[in-house]
Amino acid sequence: MEKVKQLTQVVCDKIYRNELWRRWGTASAGYEVGAKTSSEPVRNWQEEWHNRKSYTVDKFENRFWVKHYWGDFGCPTTCLKIAVIKNGRFKGAITDNPDYELQAYLGTNLGIFTPEENVFLASLIDDLGLCGIQTGNTLGFVAELFQRGILTREDLDGLEPEWGNIEAFAALTKKIAFREGIGDLLAEGTYRAALKIGGKKKVDVLRYAVQCKGIGVGAHGIRSGKDYPINISYACSVQGGDHTSVACLPLDNFRSELVIIFNDSAVYCYFNTFGISRDIKFEFYRAVTGVNLTEEEWVNTKALRILQLQRAMLLLGGPDLRWNPKIHDDNPSRFYEPLPSGPYKGKTVDKAKFEKDKKRYYEAVGWDENGVPRSETLKKLGLEDVDKVLEKIR
Repeated sequence: MEKVKQLTQVVCDKIYRNELWRRWGTASAGYEVGAKTSSEPVRNWQEEWHNRKSYTVDKFENRFWVKHYWGDFGCPTTCLKIAVIKNGRFKGAITDNPDYELQAYLGTNLGIFTPEENVFLASLIDDLGLCGIQTGNTLGFVAELFQRGILTREDLDGLEPEWGNIEAFAALTKKIAFREGIGDLLAEGTYRAALKIGGKKKVDVLRYAVQCKGIGVGAHGIRSGKDYPINISYACSVQGGDHTSVACLPLDNFRSELVIIFNDSAVYCYFNTFGISRDIKFEFYRAVTGVNLTEEEWVNTKALRILQLQRAMLLLGGPDLRWNPKIHDDNPSRFYEPLPSGPYKGKTVDKAKFEKDKKRYYEAVGWDENGVPRSETLKKLGLEDVDKVLEKIR
């Protein structure tokens, strides 16, 4: 326990020095990501750039945050904030932050650039127990279909979700939560809703669904090349659009899902790893468990075993979906469209390079050309039972 105490002090000392992160957390990114890295969803990813000064972090901090440095007991980062709207039509709305993901998906992605409306919608999402990222992704998808005339006012129970129409988005959110009217369909999520809407309307609407393997991608685009995900990050990840578990090369990249799996397995907060070396994290592991595990052994054996199990379950699918790597190990169609505005206007994902990098990733993790774990890979990792199960789909 003495070693654990020593390491805890080292970590806390490092985190306490990062005052800007503790003060603002990810909320500082709402303006920065859109204006500088040009990788924030704007109007269902039709754009990824904006220059709205109304969305800078100080507008949230000075007007709505009533509590800073909020976190779980013992957390040294305390990056959460409590936001309260004290007057006006949204008086009484209360939520945490909102953090960057919700500033984006419940803000810029819906054409909303006022902090008041963003705080209100985040508060509503909290009250209803919904995911802000996935709900925001679906709302943006619906708004674009409405913009293009694919979905009409009649289809949407009389609602008109034009960009920035906070009342319509709030009403749709409630319908999703209670599966009322059109909400019953939208509660299935963007991917399943797209399949059903496309079938009914006889239009390919999957091109407007910014998702990967059924999961709406996190609010970090890949077209500008200036954010942390790369061209294969969502497409090759076993968790699809999840921005916290992305595929990377090399495999020991600090953003790689093989490295992130360690944080998840150790129940180690991702934000408490900023500025902390991996050596210290593995020292923690050894001090707590008594097991002499190295980072190299983790990445090349332990984490790789977890990844193969995840991949196998993904390939086997559920009762209504079977994921085919040849089709689904790909980016959303939108990411192959050139950025229409901003400092990186014209940039997009190069399809040929993506295919080459995907092949490199498959080889690195021991999958065949079809994206299925190789028999020798599984046997080497002691997963013979998984190998037998996958024989039927090779």
